[in-house]
Amino acid sequence: TIHALCLEHGHAHIKQISEKLNVKMASATQAIQTLAYQEIVNYKARYQVTLAPKGIKSVLELNKRHKILSEFLHEILGCSTEKAESIACRVEHSIDNEFTERLAEFANFLKNDIKTKDGKNPIHDFIDKYNKKHSTKSGCINICEYGEKNGTRLLNGIFQSQNG
Repeated sequence: TIHALCLEHGHAHIKQISEKLNVKMASATQAIQTLAYQEIVNYKARYQVTLAPKGIKSVLELNKRHKILSEFLHEILGCSTEKAESIACRVEHSIDNEFTERLAEFANFLKNDIKTKDGKNPIHDFIDKYNKKHSTKSGCINICEYGEKNGTRLLNGIFQSQNG
């Protein structure tokens, strides 16, 4: 959210953040103060919020995670683009860089290294088979929401990447 507001306006304000996340300004302020203490954002009471260098680095990492997750969910599992984006927005905050790299390598392996006897890639067969079996569903395995425990939803939402 901060990243998106900074891209749009050059900075963010607590009021904008609280409105975007549909939370009270006091809650947004407390979360921003936590992020400032962690040197993720630059913030001083009654002034604008910007990303600190550490925050910019984190946003770049989140964007990478988001891209890998959404591509995996869409291209490998066959989720709709919208569902893949929605799930990736929630999960990107809960995985680390090692998992992200493993998932990217696994997706690459599935897309490029596995072939059936006739030389085709079995991913499309999986998606077709799954969609036929679950024709009343959206074509994507339902994944639980992450980041909703222990009050992390607000911090995750505030620090959401541009894609999420």
